[in-house]
Amino acid sequence: MPPYIFQRGETISLALDAVTGDPLSVTAINAVMKAVPPGRTSVPDSAPVAATFSIIPRAAQADIPPGWTLTIDALTSATLQSGAYLADARLQVAGGVIVTEPVAIRIKPSVTP
Repeated sequence: MPPYIFQRGETISLALDAVTGDPLSVTAINAVMKAVPPGRTSVPDSAPVAATFSIIPRAAQADIPPGWTLTIDALTSATLQSGAYLADARLQVAGGVIVTEPVAIRIKPSVTP
């Protein structure tokens, strides 16, 4: 899967769809992104969190299932270095935990500050 591409300083927004189960059964959710070191395709366990997503529930609309919108604001995005990142989310559901597959994000430098 190709990475999601954003420019430094723009709002980063991703959709996390609840494709199965009841999203109301999720009791807690958090999502972060970490930088991928040059020459690697994964993130070491000890890598620091580069940014934490704000999470807002989203109702179903037409063909779009319910879920959450994950956002990193423009101010935080402006502090990120250009390069590759991985992001995932951790959901607590009915006494269990689900961790999503990571998604690749690429931050590119912007021409306009």
